[in-house]
Amino acid sequence: MKRLITFLTLLAAPLAAQTDIRTQIEANKAAPVIRIAVPRPETALPLETINTPFFAPLTRDLAYSGVFAIAPIPPNIPASADLAKSVNAQLVLRLVITTEMREGVENYVVVARAIDTTGVEQFGKQYRGVKEALTQMAHIIADDLQRQFAGKPGIFRSQIAFASDRSGHWEIWLMDWDGANQRQITRHNALTILPSWSRDNERLVYTSFARGTSDMYIIHRRGGARIHVATGLNLNTSATFSPISNDIAFVGSLAGNPDIYVIKDDGTNLRRLTSASSIESTPEWSPNGRQISFTSGRSGTPQIYVMDAEGSNVERISFDDGGWNDDATWSPSGEEIAYTSRVNGRFQIRIANVSTKQSRIIAGEGSNEQPTWSPDGKWIAFQSNRSGAWQIYRMRVDGTDLMQLTFDGENKDPDWSKKTE
Repeated sequence: MKRLITFLTLLAAPLAAQTDIRTQIEANKAAPVIRIAVPRPETALPLETINTPFFAPLTRDLAYSGVFAIAPIPPNIPASADLAKSVNAQLVLRLVITTEMREGVENYVVVARAIDTTGVEQFGKQYRGVKEALTQMAHIIADDLQRQFAGKPGIFRSQIAFASDRSGHWEIWLMDWDGANQRQITRHNALTILPSWSRDNERLVYTSFARGTSDMYIIHRRGGARIHVATGLNLNTSATFSPISNDIAFVGSLAGNPDIYVIKDDGTNLRRLTSASSIESTPEWSPNGRQISFTSGRSGTPQIYVMDAEGSNVERISFDDGGWNDDATWSPSGEEIAYTSRVNGRFQIRIANVSTKQSRIIAGEGSNEQPTWSPDGKWIAFQSNRSGAWQIYRMRVDGTDLMQLTFDGENKDPDWSKKTE
């Protein structure tokens, strides 16, 4: 609702290939938290050429994984079972990086081996890619290590879409989960906002004023041609893909108050789901695709509601003090909803249990809005003006490990990709 009101005011105004070497330990035998030593890679290359694009993101991924705890180690000590024992670690990660030419192109070859305190290799894989793929290789290694020792991959290859004005116009950008590799994927040279990922992580739907009106577009995450989804309505915003079909839920209006609509991604089969006299906004599908949350002013103030995917069985979810709740987004499990809630005159992130309606506040400085869940449900990204300008931040669902992800220009409307990889 707050987003829609702002919107209406504006309206008035190469992945790396990898080869398996060996894996020897079953995931269900892994310890809950594994202390791991990670010496710098063994390589003839200058360390500065691999530290920023490879070693830093790899160790950062492992440190934030919740599966591994990185053990402090003395400098210039080679990876070995003795090193692991000396720092009270269960594993040591040995990294060896070389280069070789393939069809005239320099390839970086990374061999990653996890060795336990007895010297037995518990994990081993080889990764290959061009220099530009070093960061992606780091994320893949971290994912593979987490999959091997925790039974499921990490979120290190997930992406966050957002809107930024740093190029002179608000356009859609993408970044890695840790804020690295920020790049622009739309170039409308017009107000372009509110990106939302498809279920397969390949496409995004968003709103742009490129034609002078609020229109819905779809673009591939790697950029390229954009598709205009014609609805026949005057207002088209807050679009979001269904997780189980080609449907898109969005806020639309022909001549009256904004309502929730659903349309196929090819522009066919338009259906209107709400018809209240109040403003309806910010639809979001549940993970199983059977329900849609949305914001409605039908009670007199903006509140969170849930309805079946065809528009029936409307139920109010938010009953919090403050009188304004908006921007609901479902956790991957479907058990909780995070949303923007007015608390003591400021906007904060609130997380509510869908069944019990019980909620908790994740407070912070400034206003904190538009939460979006990580694919594993352990993190939330959001926008905040705590620095004096709108920027994207990331934190765990308990409010810890806060990290600012954007710094250039102003940045808003984060949406985390739906899959872990």
